[in-house]
Amino acid sequence: MSANASEAVVIVSEIENIYASIIIFLLSFSGCVFNLLAGIVVLRNPILKNAFGALCFSHTIANFGVLFVFCAWVTPTTIIQYKYTELTFGKILGQINILFWNSCCYSHLVISLNRFLTICMPTKVTNLFNYRNTCFIILFVWSMAIGHIVPYFWRETCYVAYDPVSWTWVFGDTPCGYVITTYTDYYSSVAIFVVMSTLDLSTFTMLVLYRRKSHLTSDSETRRRRRVEIRFFTQSCLQGIIFFYEVFNFYYIVTLNTNQWFVFMTSTIAWELCHCLDGLVVVVFHFKRSFLRKASQPTTIFSKASDIKSNKK
Repeated sequence: MSANASEAVVIVSEIENIYASIIIFLLSFSGCVFNLLAGIVVLRNPILKNAFGALCFSHTIANFGVLFVFCAWVTPTTIIQYKYTELTFGKILGQINILFWNSCCYSHLVISLNRFLTICMPTKVTNLFNYRNTCFIILFVWSMAIGHIVPYFWRETCYVAYDPVSWTWVFGDTPCGYVITTYTDYYSSVAIFVVMSTLDLSTFTMLVLYRRKSHLTSDSETRRRRRVEIRFFTQSCLQGIIFFYEVFNFYYIVTLNTNQWFVFMTSTIAWELCHCLDGLVVVVFHFKRSFLRKASQPTTIFSKASDIKSNKK
C-alpha cells in the first residue's frame, strides 16, 4: 500500500521522528500480541474447530505478518532515519508486507462467503466447507496473495518500500509502480470490499427473515446453534467495518490534506490499526482464560462434527 498524499517532503524534528516511532511500535507490538492470543483462542476454542475457525486462523497469521514487519523494520528505520530502505532488502520486506495484506483482503472475502452459505444453506454447508475444501479455499487465498506480488520480483521498476522520512510506504515512481498501485492494490481492494459487503448484507437479510419464523419452525438446539452462527457473523461484520475503515482512510481521507502527521495517521497508522483490531475482535469474541493453560485436547483446527455440536456456547 502507499500514501498518495505524501509527495511533499517536510523536514521534521528528531523528537517528531521518535514520537512517530513510538506510535508505530506500540500499535504493531500490541497487534502482534492480540493476534498471537487470537491464534491461541482459535486453536483452543471448541466452537472454532471448523471451517470458520480455520479461515480465522489463516487470517490471523496474515495479520501477524503485517504487524511483525512494522514492529521489526518500520520502527527502527524510523528512529534512526535509515536512508537505504529502497535497497533490495527493504523492497523484499515491502513485497512480503503486500503478500500478507492481500491475504487479509481475500480472507475477509471468504469468511463473508462462509457466513453467507452457513446461514442460507445450513444443512449443506458442512459438506461445502469440509476439511478438504477448506484447505483448498485457504490455498486459494494465499495463491491469490502470491499472484499479487509476482510483479514485485522486478524490483528495479515494481516495488513498494518504507520511507522513514515521510513515515509512509511508497510505491516506485515508475509505470509499473502506477499499474500495481492503481489496479492490483486500489481496484482489487475496493472490489473485494464491495463483494464482501454484498455478501454480508445478504446474510443479514437472511438472518432477519429467519428470526421472524424461527419460533414456529425451530427447536431449542437449532436456535442455540443459530445463535452461535450469529455470533460468528457479528464478528465477521465488525472485522469488515475495520477493513472499510482502512480502505476508506487509505484511498480517500489521506488525499484531503498533505500535512505529514495527517498523512501518517490516515495511512500508516490506519494500516496498522486495522490488523491490530482484527486480532482484538477475535480475542474479545472468544477468549477464555482457560485457553492460556495447557490444553487437555490436541490443538487442531477441525474436529468431528459431533464434537462441535456437543459443545456449549
